[in-house]
Amino acid sequence: MEPFRLIQIGTGGFGQSWLQIVKEHAGVELAAVVDIAEANLQAAGEKTGLPPERLFLTPEEALAKVEADMVLIVTPPQTHKALALQALEAGLHVLMEKPLTHAYEEAVELLERSCDYERQVAVSQNYRWRPAMQTARKLLDEQAIGRVGYIEYEFRKAMKFGGWRDRYQDILLEDMSIHHFDLMRFLLGKEPVDISARSFRPAWSWFSGNPSAGASIRFEDDIHVHYFGDWVSWGKETTWNGDIRIVGDRGAIEIIDDAVTLWTGEEPAAAVRQEVELAAMPYEDRAASLEDFIASVRTGRVPATAIDDNLRSFELTCAAIASARSGQSVPLDEFRRRGEPSASIKEGSA
Repeated sequence: MEPFRLIQIGTGGFGQSWLQIVKEHAGVELAAVVDIAEANLQAAGEKTGLPPERLFLTPEEALAKVEADMVLIVTPPQTHKALALQALEAGLHVLMEKPLTHAYEEAVELLERSCDYERQVAVSQNYRWRPAMQTARKLLDEQAIGRVGYIEYEFRKAMKFGGWRDRYQDILLEDMSIHHFDLMRFLLGKEPVDISARSFRPAWSWFSGNPSAGASIRFEDDIHVHYFGDWVSWGKETTWNGDIRIVGDRGAIEIIDDAVTLWTGEEPAAAVRQEVELAAMPYEDRAASLEDFIASVRTGRVPATAIDDNLRSFELTCAAIASARSGQSVPLDEFRRRGEPSASIKEGSA
């Protein structure tokens, strides 16, 4: 089977790591790369071995001169809508980095306009494609802990990024929490009903904005999630997935340090602990995102993180920001009706 010819747009820091993933994936062939910075293009050429005639400063030139099947967009979110529409107009499928767009109304517009093209559009939500998450989802699908009642979710790291992240008003919610919110939806297979969020800046923070945030989220079937995340934490850090406890009426699933533990029994006080073997996966993380997208295009099925699905995760993120800034609980159906033009994700996130 012929590999998909892929044009990657954006080869900066995160784009460089994507180049390596594309280079190693058997299902794709890197046809060209695009970046506005000459230095990034040079580095991309050295990493991939692409000749100078396959390195472009503008997407217009690449789309006009190179035959391809899909584009991979790894650029700041304020560019996503325009780049995706350019690629669709050129007849290409589109996979992009998170977040979907810069602002909620842009995401809605991109979804609506993408329906005019018979092409797939998806966002790489790579945290779903990690063994611990796939294992936990399988346990939940098998009703291993019965009916889920609530989730405790904690994320702790002390990160010094520098640059644009230090200027975000709500750095945790704007740049990181979308991964965790998407995991909640993925694990539960349900949608959020409302969210109440607060963000703040501890006195010792090196960020100018708020690197710490908590949220209370109610999902369908009256499932409650208590979430807390922190970029300036002291003490033991979590993994990037965070520490997650999913509690049901017949037990609990713990995802701690990316290991999965199942607790079951006749009653909580007599629960038995069982370490669960992680799912074996041919591809993981971003490589699995790419594999799922390629497979969806080949078979005609909808990608797991297609644009309409991912809009729900982005929506929850924007609603969390709106709630934190207003101090009010935000119902998701009301948020959709209003469109919340003030709820946006700042540039540079990936």
